[in-house]
Amino acid sequence: MTIAILYESEEWSNIYLRDYIRDKGCEVMFVNFEKAVLNAAFFDSAALLVNRIFPSSYFRGHLKTYFKGIDFLREINKKGIPMINSFEALMYDFDKRLVCNTLRDNKINTPEIYCTTKDFSLDKIKFPCIVKPNSGGRSRCTAKVENPDELLEFLKTLPPIEFIFQEYIKSIDNYTLRIEAINGEVFSAVKRSMDENGISSYHRGAVYEKDFKLDKHIEDLVIDTLDILNIRMGGIDLIISNRGPNIVDVNATSNFSKEFVDFLQKNPLNKMGDLIINEYFKITKSVS
Repeated sequence: MTIAILYESEEWSNIYLRDYIRDKGCEVMFVNFEKAVLNAAFFDSAALLVNRIFPSSYFRGHLKTYFKGIDFLREINKKGIPMINSFEALMYDFDKRLVCNTLRDNKINTPEIYCTTKDFSLDKIKFPCIVKPNSGGRSRCTAKVENPDELLEFLKTLPPIEFIFQEYIKSIDNYTLRIEAINGEVFSAVKRSMDENGISSYHRGAVYEKDFKLDKHIEDLVIDTLDILNIRMGGIDLIISNRGPNIVDVNATSNFSKEFVDFLQKNPLNKMGDLIINEYFKITKSVS
C-alpha cells in the first residue's frame, strides 16, 4: 500500500514533502489532479491520501481543481480512504464564510462577513471592509476598500467567482501573526508586516519577524481553532486589535517557500512528513 499525495501545483513544498517521505522508505504516489485522468478507484492501493490542492488554484488557471477537486475528494472520502488533512478540513479550506460562521458559533473572535457576491447588499457593508475570494489565497484579488464608490469600482475588476465582504480588523501594531501548528502543537510563529493598504502578504512583499514570544493564550486559541476545524496541520492568520486577538484566515494546506524555511531555520515540512508517515504506519498496521 502507498501514500498518495494529490496536488495541483508544482510547488517546492510539495516536491520536498514527496522526497522526504520517499527517503524515509515509504512508497509515494504523486498525482497532479489538474493533469491526471482519475476516478476514485485510482487510489484503491492508497492507505492514506495527503491533500495538497490549494484554494488559490483558480488564480493559476487550474480550473479543473477549483471546480471539481472537492467533488472528487468527496468520493474518496465516501470510499473510506483516510485523508490528511480531513475532508472536513478541505471544506473549510475552500470556504472562508463557512470558517467564519463555524468559529463565531464556537465563540472565537473572527471578522464578521457582511455578505457575499451571492447575496450582495451594499446596505449590509460597513466601511472600511476587506474584499477577497471566498475560496482563494495568496492575497489574489484581495483589497481593503474605504467606501461604496471604491467598492463598486473594485468589483468591476473581479473574476466571476464568489467573493466575501468582511469586517476590517485594525491591528494595534500593523502586523499579522502567522502561526503554523502540526498535530496539536505550535511549530512556528512569525509577525508579518502590512502594506499601506492594510494587507499583509508574503506575495506583496511583507517583512517578517520571528524573534518574539507567543502568548500562551494565543497559542491555545490557535490549537483550539484548528481542533474545531479538524485540521491536524495548518496555519492561522491572527490580528491583535484593541478588542483582543482575531482569527482572520485559516489555511489547511500551508505552502512554504525554501526562502521562508531558511528564514525559520527549521523545516515544518519535515514535521508534516513525520506525521504523515506515522499515520500511514498506524493504518497499515491496523489492517495487516
